[in-house]
Amino acid sequence: MIDRIRTLSLRLIRLKPICTGMALVSSLVFGYVVLFEADASKDIYLIPSVMLLLWSLLSLSLLSSFPYVPPTPTGDVRLIKRLKIRLIRLLYHIASWLFLALSMTTLWLSLRLLNVWRVAF
Repeated sequence: MIDRIRTLSLRLIRLKPICTGMALVSSLVFGYVVLFEADASKDIYLIPSVMLLLWSLLSLSLLSSFPYVPPTPTGDVRLIKRLKIRLIRLLYHIASWLFLALSMTTLWLSLRLLNVWRVAF
């Protein structure tokens, strides 16, 4: 599983600046609407900016952490180094399950927020 996520993140690593820009823009829009706009007509931008921020941070976490997964150790590597690699891969495996849970939570939250946005505006 972590090898597939690793190959996916290596293929999409070029999108990291775009995800960073989207996170920055969405946080700026959110901050501007919350801090400077007292008019309720600008509240229409709050929910999309929160959703964009969540998804861009989630993709940034994927692109920032998973390209560095070490390959599976072979039999010719010393025992201590093999154990170290397996421990690191275990941590990445736990991180991948956490990433999957965060993705499902973000998807659920996005559907809820879209429903609220659709009804309110």
